[in-house]
Amino acid sequence: MISSPGIGSGLDVNSIVQQLVAIERQPIDRMQANKATLGAQVSAFGTLKSALSTFQGALASLKTVSAFQALTATSGNSVAFTATADSTAAIGVSNIQVVQLAVADKLASVGIADTGTTTLGGAGDTMQITVNSVAFTVNGGGLTLTQLRDAINTATDNVGVTASILTETPTSNRLILTSDQTGTANAITTAFTGTLGTDLGLTQTTAAQDAQITVDGFTVTRSSNVISDALSGVALTLQGTTTATAPLTISRDTDTVKTNIQLFVDAFNTLKSTMDGLAGKELQADSTLRSIQNDIQSVLNTPPGGLTIGVSYLSEVGVSMQKDGTLLVDASRLDTALAANFSDVAQLFANDNQGFLFRLDGAVTSFTSFGGLIDARNDGINDRISSVDDRITSAERRLQITEQRLRAQFTALDVLLGQLNGTSSFLTQQLSRL
Repeated sequence: MISSPGIGSGLDVNSIVQQLVAIERQPIDRMQANKATLGAQVSAFGTLKSALSTFQGALASLKTVSAFQALTATSGNSVAFTATADSTAAIGVSNIQVVQLAVADKLASVGIADTGTTTLGGAGDTMQITVNSVAFTVNGGGLTLTQLRDAINTATDNVGVTASILTETPTSNRLILTSDQTGTANAITTAFTGTLGTDLGLTQTTAAQDAQITVDGFTVTRSSNVISDALSGVALTLQGTTTATAPLTISRDTDTVKTNIQLFVDAFNTLKSTMDGLAGKELQADSTLRSIQNDIQSVLNTPPGGLTIGVSYLSEVGVSMQKDGTLLVDASRLDTALAANFSDVAQLFANDNQGFLFRLDGAVTSFTSFGGLIDARNDGINDRISSVDDRITSAERRLQITEQRLRAQFTALDVLLGQLNGTSSFLTQQLSRL
């Protein structure tokens, strides 16, 4: 290889070839720049898809009518009971008295000298435990107190009994059987073979008991201290007995509704900010992004169809579009709408067919789902990147051949010029001698 300067003529072959190759490389540089732009677009669509998915995630907890038709349940005596209400509860006041709490059945054995040495019953003795007419059997003969406890708790067919050990004194340990569920239906009965039952001497220490309350003077009895099927849409949690009634007030939870509306507005504005940022950079003038923006705007501009409600547009309930495309909540107007059309506001936002959030969720799904609009656009871009890669590879091969040809030509020229220079010097010397 000729180095700079070269032999003979001293022609700078390397510099000449490098400059000519750099000119020939300009189309490759343009293709690589184009590839980088396409790669940035793929990344931008990934950002867009993530922002849309985040927005849809926010909608998931908001697009139900219950999120916008929230009710609150207030107990007049929280020491006796607490309550929660869903959207099906009736607004009003009920008078509740907790007459008795539900209690789990409990049995205890006689005192056993120790937990790990003394064995109970004889080999082959069994213990059958029944709860709510369902039984399971433990082979307990010859086991220590600890082993019997573990055998009961680990039985694969255990029907709802927990065994524990109470140590009263170092020489008095009792096996305690407790029903996992409260109520008389879950009382424990036992049966034994051999002497196991005699050695244990189980007796009832706490009798199973159902919960009992009165609701506006009517008696309600249930096996659990959580009663969700007495008052429609209301779940009562009983905590203590009372000798008098206390009011249970079901009212509209406007604060939760307003919070949910603000959450929707904040999620939308965050998405809008992301889309605007992409539109100003990587996805400037991109038709797919414009299509997504237009579809979302179309949903917001189209009132629900087929609903007989007193409101049709978000602006009527205090959610208005600003000049920059973001949403803003007018608190005063929202309060007025909730006071006048509480149920209609819920339908406007979250009707499971025509509500604004329901339709926005459907639109986002069409953008982000597998094979959806964004996937289709990315597939097209990746195809173009693959095509550019192929063209760059071909151009690089051609450029290598071109560089070899140029280097050979200029090397030959350098050699020829060196020869001519030598001949010229020889002739000059000969002529000078004449």
